[in-house]
Amino acid sequence: MLIEVAKTPPKILLELKPSMKSRVLASLLLCSATLLSTTVPAVAAVTTATPTPTNQIPNRQLLPNPFSNISFESGKPIDTTGQFKTMTPSGAPKIMSDDSIDGKVVSFDGRSAYQLPVANAQYDKLKNGMSIEAFFKYDSKGSTTGEHDIFSNQQSGGLGLGLEGNKLTFYAHVGGGYKQPNTPLKTDKWLHAVGVIDKQAGKVKLYVNGKLVDEKTATGDLKLAQGSNINHFVLGGDSTNGGVESLMTGLVKSARLYDHVLSADEVKNLNTSAQTAVHHDKQVAQAFESRLVGAGDIVGGHTYSLNVHTRQMGKGDIDQLGYDVTYDPGRFSFVSADQTLGGKQTTVTETAPGHLHIDSSASFSEAGFRDFAKTRLARIKLRAKTVKAGTSEKAIIKFGNATASMAGAPVTGLKMQQDGQQAVQIHGMATLDYNGDGIIGAGDIALAPADKKAEVAHKAVIRPYKHVIVLTTDGGGNPWDPKGMYYTTGRDPKWTTDPNVLAKRKNTYTMTLFNKQFAMSTSAHSVLPAISAQNYLSMLHGLPWNTMDKDYQATNTTAGENYFADFDKTVAKYPSVFKVLQQANPTQSAAAFAEWTPILNGITEPDAVVNTQPSASLKSFDDVADYIGTDDFKNTALTYMQSDYMDHTGHSKGWYNDNYWNEYAKYDELFKTVMEKLEKTGHIHDTLVIANADHGGKGTTHGQDATEPNTNIFMAFGGETVDNGRHLEGGSNADVSSLILNALHVAQPSSMTGKVFDSSAFLDQTDLVKKNRNVETIKVTSTPHYANVHLTAKDQELKTADMRIDLAGRTVDKITTPAGTKIIRQTIENNVLSLTLGFDQQPAKDDVATIKFNPGADQTSAVKIKEAMVGTAAGKEVLVDLLNDQSTTDPQQPETPDNINNSLRGLEIYATKTIGFYKQAASRHPQLYRWYERKSQTNWPKFTIIKQVKTRHGVWYQVCDNNRGRTHNKIGYLKANSHALTTAYYTTTPRRIIVIAKQGVRSYRDTSMHHHGKHIRRYAILRVKRLIKTNNQVLLQLNNGQYITADKHMTKALR
Repeated sequence: MLIEVAKTPPKILLELKPSMKSRVLASLLLCSATLLSTTVPAVAAVTTATPTPTNQIPNRQLLPNPFSNISFESGKPIDTTGQFKTMTPSGAPKIMSDDSIDGKVVSFDGRSAYQLPVANAQYDKLKNGMSIEAFFKYDSKGSTTGEHDIFSNQQSGGLGLGLEGNKLTFYAHVGGGYKQPNTPLKTDKWLHAVGVIDKQAGKVKLYVNGKLVDEKTATGDLKLAQGSNINHFVLGGDSTNGGVESLMTGLVKSARLYDHVLSADEVKNLNTSAQTAVHHDKQVAQAFESRLVGAGDIVGGHTYSLNVHTRQMGKGDIDQLGYDVTYDPGRFSFVSADQTLGGKQTTVTETAPGHLHIDSSASFSEAGFRDFAKTRLARIKLRAKTVKAGTSEKAIIKFGNATASMAGAPVTGLKMQQDGQQAVQIHGMATLDYNGDGIIGAGDIALAPADKKAEVAHKAVIRPYKHVIVLTTDGGGNPWDPKGMYYTTGRDPKWTTDPNVLAKRKNTYTMTLFNKQFAMSTSAHSVLPAISAQNYLSMLHGLPWNTMDKDYQATNTTAGENYFADFDKTVAKYPSVFKVLQQANPTQSAAAFAEWTPILNGITEPDAVVNTQPSASLKSFDDVADYIGTDDFKNTALTYMQSDYMDHTGHSKGWYNDNYWNEYAKYDELFKTVMEKLEKTGHIHDTLVIANADHGGKGTTHGQDATEPNTNIFMAFGGETVDNGRHLEGGSNADVSSLILNALHVAQPSSMTGKVFDSSAFLDQTDLVKKNRNVETIKVTSTPHYANVHLTAKDQELKTADMRIDLAGRTVDKITTPAGTKIIRQTIENNVLSLTLGFDQQPAKDDVATIKFNPGADQTSAVKIKEAMVGTAAGKEVLVDLLNDQSTTDPQQPETPDNINNSLRGLEIYATKTIGFYKQAASRHPQLYRWYERKSQTNWPKFTIIKQVKTRHGVWYQVCDNNRGRTHNKIGYLKANSHALTTAYYTTTPRRIIVIAKQGVRSYRDTSMHHHGKHIRRYAILRVKRLIKTNNQVLLQLNNGQYITADKHMTKALR
């Protein structure tokens, strides 16, 4: 083992992933794809004679004496040396004869084994150098995913012969950890395997069929298996506390232990002796069937995955197979090949553009094509060439010439069905998608030529999110609740609010991220059972695992071996969110990164249009961040990611203990990597981030019960419309797909039963102003017969604004715009006005549109803007803030030509004394909203001037109320009184100031305010060098050269 994992008896529901039971943390990198070609019946096998081996049989006296020698020749399992007195069957191993070999063998069916108890004195004889031998034939129909042992005694120590992911492996816990020499496994062949621990030479060696195939440096002592009731070897599997696990499927002829180091010659002689019993009278050239498995669609410019499958139609002796895969190089270019069967035993070579050659000497299987773990030779990645916008082009991938050999001799008359082909439709972007993000919106209107703007506008939609990123921490549980956490010093975590325990949680970035910048539920739960495969199925297919039909209820084991159960079915019963998104918009793509690859292979369907990519341990966040920085992300709707490290941590040393929390500290930088890349690329504004865990844990396992440490997880959302800092209630992993589809405005299919479990997480666009984002603002001020639309621009050059305005039952007479603003679209549906404006120049102080309504019976309801987005000259789309204001009277007519002054628009002011905030400025006794009482300087009420108005009753400021309370964001009037009002920022340089803000003030080393200086405490007296206006900021430069804000809420000028 690479890690010490508590093993679970086969009789209970296993919660360990196959890779976690294994000694190797890396899962099998087996990628999913789609299956569209036609299965062809097998053809007859060809037989050829082969010479009988002429190896000289060694004299029995030359063979080394074993410490134990397990034989079945008597029809019973017997140790002929007498070391193992008892051999207890588990399940029903069967002693039998087999046509392929002389004498008796034992057959194991993957559910049976023998236990061989060992005494401490027997262990002592093996400590200073030993060898282990097995002569076996592994059945290709048995599972080769994960670990399956042949002759073994392991548990956080020990040794054994077995296989791990199609590799024959010798496990030896020497010098503080497992050493694992290995070689690709050949199934359906008699193999003679010997593992040697040579303490004197400092080596652990693996011999197969008499030859040294691999060795590892190993200095130190052999550590024996650890645990209670663990002192027993297992033939046909491995030991666990009081039982067996990791069982094999196949035949065993003999098994031996040696209390000394076998030499290379001794191993060679043992092999020669064993092989004499094997029948070699003829060879069979088996028939093959091959199939290409890949998606039927791809977006031009994206990566396409093609899985190449071959299975044998009956057992045979062909041990090398090669063939070509061809495609149009004008449609695809070769990127890479990975996840090959047998590792280096299968190679993929690009012999020419559009021409690949696959060669394999791996073990071929009779399993069906759904069993990708046994029949997939390789996953090929091709880059689809871009095609003309508004079109799609069909590409064909097919097989070419095939060859085979047996023991190096070419096979003539090879029978292999290879005329299947994979058709792929390559989609270009939509004709009107000028910014290439897969969605037609305000940015496309801005980029469109003048004669196309109206056409684009009529198809434009307002979508707050173009992308969703899901970041799942496997085994992550519920770690971010500021009020408490799970903790244990043993194996039973409990919820605690003890500050001394909470201090063990070292995460600072993630605690701030999820509690202040995201909305989060800490009362969410996993789907039952709290096991990985069950929860990832629920996440990506949108319904609880236990509500699926039985044949769809994949487990950790089956998800690592078989494609999702919709494979080869005409109609998908439980389509994944990837398939739903692709059907809704074929010009957008998807991507998935996972450190535990059954998510990519057995949970995501093979025919889903998604770029699946295995990630190395702790590298999945980096892979997502890198992907965000590529052009591919621009039109990627969904990016899914799974990080496996905390699950490994829990399985190795336990959940919620000191080690667990120490390791979790790594996730600060991991989450930061993704969030900073979103900030850097600007995608932070058009991406919803969903973060969650699949399950928690208890002890060194999970899924064994439904207690809170196992099932309690976090679910958090971050994005433009998220109510930052909101505490949410409830949630389940079955809700993840629903959240994705809701964010992307895609209808949820009837097969999905998840939901947006707490809608308070998301704000309507009209409420986004409370987030104080640095974005443009559109305000609609309505009266009984008019509505004025005002756009406050920022630094970006705006070219268009697309709006949805609820007319509140009114009908439109006409819409007028100032010079330089054009109406591109003006349509009404269900009493909602879709108004799209184009700007020849940056919108200034005037209203961008005035809507005049026809007279009607009801003119009292407020006209409100509900949605809006602006497009910049670069094609960027901005989800703006929205303001709505209503007045019961129409605007008064001007008394003089200069009764309105717009020069003060946008100026922020404070009320220094008691002042009235009025609804009107049109009479001697204007109607009052409220009084603002005089307050201390740090709490002066704040307003933003819209315009100055002169009436016969004096000068007024029309203002927006910036203060919390019942009039927040309302438009009203203040009397222009210089004794009661002051600018919010200094307009001249004060020579000395005192800091009055309770929390003090932050200084900066530059005017961009990117580099922090010192924090200045309250009541500090500072000298000011000068006042600076830059980047829409007013700053004071201190005598020490650093800068602070010129906001009068923070400092007070001294005489």
